[in-house]
Amino acid sequence: MDWIAVKARMKFSRIRMPQGVTLILLATAIAGGCGYVANLLVGGTRLPADYVAFGIFWSALYLVIASLSGVQQEVTRATAPRTAGVSREHTTSIRRFGIWASLATAAALIASGPFWMGAVFPDDGWAFILPIAIGCASYVVVAVLCGTLYGLNLWPAIALMSSVDGILRLLLIGIVVLFDGGIDALVWAVVLPFPLTPLILWWFFRSSVVGRTSLDVGYRDLSWNVLRTVIASVATGILISGFPLVLKAMSPMASNAELGALVFAINLVRAPLVIVVLSLQSYFVVRFRDVPERAWGTFLKLSGAIVIVGAVGAVVAGLIVPPLLTLFPGGYALDGFVIAGLVATSALLGVLCLSGPLALARSQHGVFTAGWVVAAVASVLLLLVPGDLAGRMLFALAIGPLLGVATHLTGLFLAGRTSAQRHAPSTDSAMGDDSVSGGA
Repeated sequence: MDWIAVKARMKFSRIRMPQGVTLILLATAIAGGCGYVANLLVGGTRLPADYVAFGIFWSALYLVIASLSGVQQEVTRATAPRTAGVSREHTTSIRRFGIWASLATAAALIASGPFWMGAVFPDDGWAFILPIAIGCASYVVVAVLCGTLYGLNLWPAIALMSSVDGILRLLLIGIVVLFDGGIDALVWAVVLPFPLTPLILWWFFRSSVVGRTSLDVGYRDLSWNVLRTVIASVATGILISGFPLVLKAMSPMASNAELGALVFAINLVRAPLVIVVLSLQSYFVVRFRDVPERAWGTFLKLSGAIVIVGAVGAVVAGLIVPPLLTLFPGGYALDGFVIAGLVATSALLGVLCLSGPLALARSQHGVFTAGWVVAAVASVLLLLVPGDLAGRMLFALAIGPLLGVATHLTGLFLAGRTSAQRHAPSTDSAMGDDSVSGGA
């Protein structure tokens, strides 16, 4: 790749939104595809009982990263091109915030590790905790940088960050698999792209960022806003990236072989639909916000499309995927009903990824957070119902998102009624107007 040309493109005028969305979707497809192939490589060279350790590590890492995505969301919201008269405090606090947030993330994970690693990583302990701490601390830097790039509308730089991260991870995992490396080498192959990507790319677009940004809040307000956005992100992470980890934690009596097969299927079968819809969250917010009179119609049409795609995909996956799983080392085979159920429930999660932006577009942040929290808590608790592991998993993945969507829609309905009542003319005022008209 001609890096000089890449650097030059970072300095050109901003790309308009539709082109920006196209670039982000393309980068998401590249990064998601790399993660998909990476899991296939590991699963295809290990038995389910061996894959489960890698799958749970992947889930735990991306659960924390999904939670920290709130950092990027708030930095994006707060960042704008620097203009004359902006105070020095607001132009420098993002750098200070990024450093302290990164250090705090590493310290929190290392300090809390002894309290939860026994339940999550009983056989690996610190061998997994340290990579997670370093990876997540590095991701905070990535999140702050990407949030800044979003705030400046530097779409090519954002797309490059996402693509390079995914490609590096696939290359490193491929090297480890090629040389028959162990689980310790695999987890570091997953983690290292987080610090490497900004180190490699920063020098190619730093001149487009340094001294060109300002924040609409200071350091303290930024920290408080980030803390609040992280709450909803935690719930999102539990339902998406972190669900395999939750499944293991809530199923202590399940065998590693059974868990390995289910985690492998979750990581592969749900990804195509969920990752695409999730990557368009900001786009949905803008679309619902800019044309509010069509927001409900757009929501219903998009929800219908997702449900149809999920239904068709469930039938196809239920027929095609089980025979393909038999090609992997023994033990990955799953019933077609389980595969179809995973695809169908991913569609329900996709609808939740629409109702959330609908709430945000109407500035109903409390409704937005409540819906995701209800969905996450319900999904975790429903794993405790009686029955076999696969059945409980599908039940939780179906009912949790449905309750979340219901919470979003109910909250929006009640907020709409309250707003209508607040703006409606009072009876006395209406009577007064009539009497004046009559007298005239």
